[in-house]
Order: sequence, then C-alpha cells, then structure tokens
Amino acid sequence: MRDVSESAAGMRQAMHAGAPQHGDEPGFHESANNGLLIASLAALVVRLARMSLFEGKMVSGTSRTHGSPVGLGPDDRRAMSAISRACLVQGLPDHGAEIHDLLALCTRPLGEWLTLPEVVQAGLNHTVLIHADDGIPTAEAEELAAGFTGMTAAIEEQLFARFVDVLSRHPEGQANTYYTKVREFVVRNPVCNLDEFKVGLTDEVPARLWMIIQREFYEAVPTGWCIDGTVPICDHCGNAMKKGRAALVCRTAACVASHAARSSRSVAASSVMRVARGIRQYWVEPGIDELRLYDALRASGLPAELYPFRDRVDIAVGDTGIDLKAYVSPETLGQKFRRSIGGLAYYPQRLLVVPDWQAASMPSYLDRLSRAMGRDDVTCLTVSQALARLRSKESGYA
Repeated sequence: MRDVSESAAGMRQAMHAGAPQHGDEPGFHESANNGLLIASLAALVVRLARMSLFEGKMVSGTSRTHGSPVGLGPDDRRAMSAISRACLVQGLPDHGAEIHDLLALCTRPLGEWLTLPEVVQAGLNHTVLIHADDGIPTAEAEELAAGFTGMTAAIEEQLFARFVDVLSRHPEGQANTYYTKVREFVVRNPVCNLDEFKVGLTDEVPARLWMIIQREFYEAVPTGWCIDGTVPICDHCGNAMKKGRAALVCRTAACVASHAARSSRSVAASSVMRVARGIRQYWVEPGIDELRLYDALRASGLPAELYPFRDRVDIAVGDTGIDLKAYVSPETLGQKFRRSIGGLAYYPQRLLVVPDWQAASMPSYLDRLSRAMGRDDVTCLTVSQALARLRSKESGYA
C-alpha cells in the first residue's frame, strides 16, 4: 500500500514552522534556496536504485520500520518533503507527495515538471535523472548526487565489482588487455548469440572471466522485444530495435541521434542474449560514440588505444588523452571536470570530447561547457573536431 500522506505532512509542518525539523542535517529544508534541492532529489534516486539493484528490494511508499526490509528512510522522506515544499511555493502540483509518482516524473526532463528557478539557473531543463527504459539513474543524476552531503554515487563500481576483482588477480598488463577486450566486445555486441560470444571472448580471456561476463553482463531477451515473432537488429550498432511512432527505431539513444533507422536482419529471441540494463547504460550507450571515434582514428592510421589502463581514459593517442562524455547539461559536465579531470591528468594533451549530436542539441554547448569547467588545461571539442585535430598531427606519430 502506498503511504502518500507522510511526506506531504512533513512538508506542511516545515512550512508552517518556518524552520528545519531535522537537526541531523542542518539546512536541508532550506535546500530550495541554497542550491541543494536538485542534489537531494538526485541522491534520493541513487539511493533507491542501489536498494533495488544490489539488495533486490522493491521501492515502497511506506515508511521503513525496525526489521522491515522495504520502505522509505528518513533521508528519503526529507528529500520528498523538500520537493513538495519547493513545488507548493512555486504554485506547482505537489510532486513530492508520493514516491512512485516522483520517480516516474524523474524519467522526464526536469524542465517539463519541476519548473523551479534552481533548475533553470543550473542549466538542468533538459536533464533526466532516471533512464526511462532501464530504470537506472543517469550519469547526470549520479554527478548531481555526488555533490550532496553524505552521498557517494558508486553504482557503476558496485555493478562491476566482481569483474574488477577477477581482473585484479592477473598481472597488470594482462588485466589491462582483458579489460579492453571485454569492454569492446560488449559495446560491439549488445545483442549476441552464444556462438558469437564464444568466438569473441573465450579465446581471448580466461574462462573464469568470460563466465562472469556471460552470467552477469548478459541476460535472456524478453519476449516483449519480439516483433512479428522475432527481434529486429540495428544495422548500425547491433542492438535490438523497437516499434516507434512510424517505424522501427534503435534502442540505443546515441544511435538514434546519429543514424536513420535501418534493420536488415531479425533473430529469434530464444537464440540470443542482451546486455543487462546496467551494462547498457554504463558501457553500451557511451561506448557507441567512443568506438566510432576510435575506429575513425585507427582508420586514419593513428595509434589509438581503447580504454587504456582499465579505462584511465576512453581513448589515448600518443600523449593525448581523450574522455568522451554525452551529458545533456553542459553545466553539470563542466562541474564534474572542474572538480576533477580524472585519468586525463596522466596525459600532457587533454581532450574532453562531446558527440556532435549532443553538442548540436543545445545552443553554445561547448562554450557553456568551457565556462562551467573553468580551467584551461583541458580542451573541449566535438568528436569531429577532435578527429580533425588528431589527423592534422598524424605525421607526428609516424
């Protein structure tokens, strides 16, 4: 049963009292005014995703009690109350009153339903917190949550924990090679049959490693993906297609944004596996553009390395490190790199690269990204600009 009253009641109490009601997190109820409101919402999304993904618990609208395996905790209630308060102050519907409704709204751009000054000022109008198809927090949700007091967004680390553990038992050089081979295979084969899996991996990596990939990274294709009894496969990225408004469309967002839909083959659902939902988001979606750039660099004769040193950067070309990111909000991406440039620090030449389709979706994307990043040791480019720059230096790598 959904408990819709508690968060709204808490919100109203806070409004009437005019002061925070929870001393263990000072200033939380002022989050609509101090910039923490969206971070608290993102943290709520990440907390519940962890609970669902790794603890196998369902999301319930009831309050968690001692000994109860499900339910909302105090932090969740406070986040919902803050959203409720902000909505009512702005004359919006009480979006924070019920957790399932709130999570459903988080699959839509914030600017469509949470029209608050904080959203506009932070450049988050087009930001989505939950991937609609996979039900997993987006990269932007995790980045926003990482800036919230007491919140560490580590879903990706938990998702790949066993894989990383097995890799760590091999000599570093071998582990690095295995990582690249596995990740490249998965990105290139979001849907594959067992024979393709065996040919692509079993001769390249140790048996224990490929068994983990087969069991944890892939799963059965649901019969709901079938169209006229089979699963149509995208000619561009190899993922499954689905019915769109007028025709078939690819299930990979990066592919949809760059190519006209085309499928020339279909397979029986029982004969293939698909990548699991977390793998789709963390590897396949960003990997589509990473591999496009990598393939173009290799075709140009450049010594590009894919995911060197177990993903220190996405691509390295000599002394140039490349991180490719597809964030809807240039401000959120800029803040991420303002805080840390990660593995780019190992390279003298550092490129933060954005897919052309992503940059074209928003006016002055690269300019806004550079301003938000606020540093001059990283260059912001689109994929096509990065490719042109590196090709012009080709003679230097000969």
